[in-house]
Amino acid sequence: MSFDPIQDRRNQKYTRQELTEFFKGSGAVAQRLKRENPPKYEELRRSAEEMGIVGPSLIGTPAPNVSYKPPTRSYSAEELVARGQYSEAAIRAYFNSKESSDEFHSDRNEYERKREAGVSYGLFTAREVPYIPTKTPAPEWTMRISDELAAESNLPVGTVVNSQQLEQLCQLKVERARQAQEAVAAKVAQDRATEVATLTAKQAADQEVRNQKQRDLDRLVELTTPKPNVTPEPTALATARAIAQERAKQAE
Repeated sequence: MSFDPIQDRRNQKYTRQELTEFFKGSGAVAQRLKRENPPKYEELRRSAEEMGIVGPSLIGTPAPNVSYKPPTRSYSAEELVARGQYSEAAIRAYFNSKESSDEFHSDRNEYERKREAGVSYGLFTAREVPYIPTKTPAPEWTMRISDELAAESNLPVGTVVNSQQLEQLCQLKVERARQAQEAVAAKVAQDRATEVATLTAKQAADQEVRNQKQRDLDRLVELTTPKPNVTPEPTALATARAIAQERAKQAE
């Protein structure tokens, strides 16, 4: 939107003359308004500052009157856990005994947890460099295998193994079962092949017997069926046919 000084002057809530009379006139009126209606006073002053009637306030807006509250103590997550585990009396007794010195060397992590509780109770100052707990190695997982698996694996009853050994034993068990299944399947396949060969040979023999019977029957029919009487060709006609054939050969 373009600058329009005339329109801006029309939109002003207070005129220059009104603001000048208010701030340049009786100071008692301005002080009363400031005391009884601070928001209205601040509104008039901002308008007067924008017009250049008065300069910016050197004092600024006074801070609100807030009653004093003592600072509250904040606790870290570690301190809250430690306070929930150990009371102040228990921590004082712990660090006043030889147990704290012994545990410093035997279980440093536990020692530092109790010291953290002491920090939360104000008995010690926090370490400048936070202690990083060491990770204790987890105990190796073991189990007693079943008597069945021990017998299959040729191991004594009550054998205890770790996870890797258990995996190996179970893998061998699966392989043995698979080999047994494959052997059974191979035996079944061999038996089937043998039976098929036997049946095929028997069927072929039976078929040959049936074929021979059919041939014998066909021959019997042929022998028992009477032949039709054939009238011989007249001798003169047969002689003429033979002469014609012979002459044809000579012409060739």
